[in-house]
Amino acid sequence: MESNEPRLSARPVRREDFPVIAAFPRNAEEQYYMYPKGTFPLDPEQLAREAEGRVRPTVIEDCGAVIGYCNLYGVEPGAHGWLGNVIIDPEHRGKGAGRFLVETMAAIARDDLGLRELRLVCHNTNTAALRLYWLTGFVPYALDGTPDPSGRNLMRILMRRVLRDA
Repeated sequence: MESNEPRLSARPVRREDFPVIAAFPRNAEEQYYMYPKGTFPLDPEQLAREAEGRVRPTVIEDCGAVIGYCNLYGVEPGAHGWLGNVIIDPEHRGKGAGRFLVETMAAIARDDLGLRELRLVCHNTNTAALRLYWLTGFVPYALDGTPDPSGRNLMRILMRRVLRDA
């Protein structure tokens, strides 16, 4: 009997991955959720330059094809870091890839970097991401308002997940 489970793996991002990653956002709103400083359509070079200042930029693959990307930033050794630029290929959303990516980054943060807590920011209109983060153990701890590029008022939901006891 064949398994329908994806064969997922993780590895450090490579420069040639950025054109693939930059194509994941289907519209300006998705791109804003993934990379608020970027412009739509997302420029692979801009994303690559951003990754240079990030910690552990990581892709996940399904049978060798890049299907997700994420990194860490604002890492305070022994304390916490922030999950950034989370994006999954639209064809792989809702199939466990997002959970695999978040759990991979949590393991990197805990086991490789020794962090006690992982934090993130999610916009109130990004329901799918809020659900993913909630299902992977993140809880809200603060809110702040921000306008999106179209001038809409959004709420930024700050969330955290304890990785290990202090």
